[in-house]
Amino acid sequence: MSVTRNIKAFLQSEGRRTYWQTVPLSAIAWLALSAFLIFAAVGLSTADLGTSLRLPYWWALTRAALFGAFTAFLFIALLRRRKSRPMAAIVLVLLFIIESRVDRLLPVSPWLAGPAFSYVRERLAMDGIILGLAAVLGWITLMILAGTQGIKHVRARTELELAEKLQQTLAPPLAARNASYEVRGKSAPSSQMGGDLLDCLEDGESMACYLADVSGHGIHAGVFMGMVKSSVRTALLRPGPLEQLLADLNHVLFEIKGESPTYATFACVRCREQGQIEYALAGHGPILHYHARTKAVSFLAMEQFPLGLFAGVRFESRVASLEPGDILALLTDGLPEVADAKDEEFGLDRIGGILASHAESPLDESIGRLFESARRHGPQKDDETLILVRASSRGRERRSQC
Repeated sequence: MSVTRNIKAFLQSEGRRTYWQTVPLSAIAWLALSAFLIFAAVGLSTADLGTSLRLPYWWALTRAALFGAFTAFLFIALLRRRKSRPMAAIVLVLLFIIESRVDRLLPVSPWLAGPAFSYVRERLAMDGIILGLAAVLGWITLMILAGTQGIKHVRARTELELAEKLQQTLAPPLAARNASYEVRGKSAPSSQMGGDLLDCLEDGESMACYLADVSGHGIHAGVFMGMVKSSVRTALLRPGPLEQLLADLNHVLFEIKGESPTYATFACVRCREQGQIEYALAGHGPILHYHARTKAVSFLAMEQFPLGLFAGVRFESRVASLEPGDILALLTDGLPEVADAKDEEFGLDRIGGILASHAESPLDESIGRLFESARRHGPQKDDETLILVRASSRGRERRSQC
């Protein structure tokens, strides 16, 4: 049943169009060559045999070549560019008009003017050779496509589908809330498999969220991201300072990656009910802290090595206080490094200003405005990931009542 559903989905126009848009031009060229050979043979049979050898042989061969070339052009037009279909129809009409007019102007083939049966035998033999060669070469071309370009494309499509599923699993949109904190997060990969990871865990009255930026893209980066996520989730469920988490994670990733130069920058915040947060950064940019009382934005920064780069590295974590309405912004470098036409970066200061001006808005709306502002500033070149954490007044009110 699954095979039947896949075939049915492929035959649908939208799925077929999407498929052919992803086929590389080299594969399209092989298919076009195959179409030319096969339909040139068909054109020769209709131009020569279909007219009882009435046309001069050079014109029959020319018509066959034109028919094959037009078929290849029509093939590409129908598969890759919908807007070129009217042009293909116009070319088809013009081709038939030109052929009909030329047919009338050309003299009758010599064998019809007198008894020249030997000429007929030679011409039919030549047609048979050309038709046979065209069919064989067309088949060989299709086999070359299936054995090289087709296999490459299937492998590439399989890897892309796997990468997309990994991306959806490892970097889903975040939405979490407890009595004291609200968390929202979003990741916009620059390709099917980005290198950014974000996650949030709730453990009783505390909440921990983190993001990581793995070097590289593709399946290899996705596998490394999976190891990071499973390791961090396991470690965050155990009590202990974040500095120990970073040390353990660095040890595990350094051992697992082997000779690969892969590493990960890391930012983590553990929020507790009493308004105290513990944060740790490993090779990562600063965390933005919006203060609701003063309407100012400060930076929580730490200079530490990325994870998995060196063995035996010591890490530290720090503590900060959050008041009701305060917002923390954890982000990867893809967002502040967006550059405009003058090569001016979007920057942390601009991000902090947007965060402060929309501090009273829902976090989802603030995230949307930040990404929209980045797109107006310049095109996306790298993965862009953002997590917003807001301290709620409900937790503080509940403690006061107690």
